[in-house]
Amino acid sequence: MNKSRVEAFNDAVIAIILTIMVLEFKTPNSLQLSALTPQFPYLISYAIGYLFIGTAWYNHHFIFSKTKVLSKRIYWANNFWLFATSFIPVATSWVGKGINARGPETFYSLVYLLWFLSYSILSRTIVSENYRHGHQDVALNIKNTTVHQLTIHWYSWLILVIAMILSIIFLPALQMAVITVQILINAVNTPKDADSLFESN
Repeated sequence: MNKSRVEAFNDAVIAIILTIMVLEFKTPNSLQLSALTPQFPYLISYAIGYLFIGTAWYNHHFIFSKTKVLSKRIYWANNFWLFATSFIPVATSWVGKGINARGPETFYSLVYLLWFLSYSILSRTIVSENYRHGHQDVALNIKNTTVHQLTIHWYSWLILVIAMILSIIFLPALQMAVITVQILINAVNTPKDADSLFESN
């Protein structure tokens, strides 16, 4: 299977997702700056969603650049990851209409957990396939990334789920803060060789 074609498909889907998200930000009819005030909740939601996708793409691009194998198992795990990611614009838009409402915030939590699961499956599959084909160094490199470590340990899931449930019960908007903190952890703790890898590409 041609890796560059799959990567091009990934980039196209991500570009469409980002385009859909920004198009939800409506141009005000008024020429007053205050006309943006009603859209402020969506602006917050959009900023978090953009950070989410930007961080997800960076880590996803890293593991795809590293892998020496692209099997059918990886292909379908990657499709599941794209499927989960494609829900972000819907969740972002709904939260923007009610940033402290339980319905939208619960849905955003479910979308994030689905994405978390899909990334875990994808990174585990890439690791196992590279091990299986004798590329232990690649498998270990991907296995040691922060995102992989966060998604494979049960306590990461437990902390995330408890934090989301508590925030949705007591202050729904707080769960966006919980998600943002985890996204920032993934954004800051990128692999040490990531920048040099991208420069060589």
